[in-house]
Amino acid sequence: MTRLEDIVGEAVRDLAGNAPAPHDLAAVARTRGRRLRRRRRAAIGTATLALAVVAAVPFVLFQPERKALPTTPTPAPSMSVTVSQPPRTGHWSEQPYLLPGGVVVTALSHKDVGGDLPYGKTLKDGDVVLDRTTGRYRVVPGQHWTVYGAPAGPHAVVSDDHEDLISVNTGQRFFTGGYLLSPMWSPDGTRMVVTTQAGGYVIWDATTGAVIEQPNHPGMKTCSSLCYYTWLPNGQEIALPRAEQPGVRDSKVKDVVVYSADTGAQLRVLPITGIPDSWSQDGRYVLVMDPQLWINPVQVVDVRTGAAVATLRGRNPSFLPDGRILSVTDRKAELYDVSGKRLGSQKLPADFTGRDLSIGMP
Repeated sequence: MTRLEDIVGEAVRDLAGNAPAPHDLAAVARTRGRRLRRRRRAAIGTATLALAVVAAVPFVLFQPERKALPTTPTPAPSMSVTVSQPPRTGHWSEQPYLLPGGVVVTALSHKDVGGDLPYGKTLKDGDVVLDRTTGRYRVVPGQHWTVYGAPAGPHAVVSDDHEDLISVNTGQRFFTGGYLLSPMWSPDGTRMVVTTQAGGYVIWDATTGAVIEQPNHPGMKTCSSLCYYTWLPNGQEIALPRAEQPGVRDSKVKDVVVYSADTGAQLRVLPITGIPDSWSQDGRYVLVMDPQLWINPVQVVDVRTGAAVATLRGRNPSFLPDGRILSVTDRKAELYDVSGKRLGSQKLPADFTGRDLSIGMP
């Protein structure tokens, strides 16, 4: 059993003995979010991966143009390719670390996030980010809960032990007060959405420093027990699962509601009956978790119809820009096509063990 499964199992057992008040179902996950934040960290999207999810961080996608989701997606072809990597020279930290699918590691947390080990302070065990200027990795000074590298561009964010969020680049403390699971980067790496413990969300613009606050968003009142906002591929909209029985722990998901990120207004409803975690760049598919299983398996779901087209057994999967899916743990990375067929795998350096990874474009 993995450390992640241990943490989730502990939280589930804890929840079973402490039933929430019916009106505050989402608060169960919020108040225990720190335990579960090892969900999937990176985001070419988090990590909520992260790359997070996040959480919670997750893994968001690079999107040069902001386009609306298609109304009639067509099936994506199965992509049978051979995973090959160019030879590496020197230490992993001396160049962007390449993963299957052509993406790179943009940040690594210190070892044992949320555990009892002392905070690391070196490339081997500390919070580390990719310096896009030098092409090398560097240690982020100080002690933090974890670090979230952007999927594109130079930005990164650290979380301190009080669950504040701070820009690594500018030092701006743009969020305070505690957040649920992992914040998630927008596909272009310029904005971050934070699901708050107060029952809403915050949007932070990493380029301008501007903050949009929705402290009491109505979507949180009907959200499922595993509740966090995810970016859609166009970078303008966010989504949240809606429970069949709001206020009932582990209620099935009725559907997924799409909101304007800037205004919080409801835009449309999608027939997806699970927790959305990562969206394909073309908007046709979404990776979905079962709210009662929390982690695995993850299904590939058709956004238009809500039908599952494949099941993935890989840990922490996220869509890549070309439609393939990358599963990343602290020990290996596996590449899949949209049908769930594994295309290849790659063992990760020993220094990555026990750390959360963020992923992005080179």
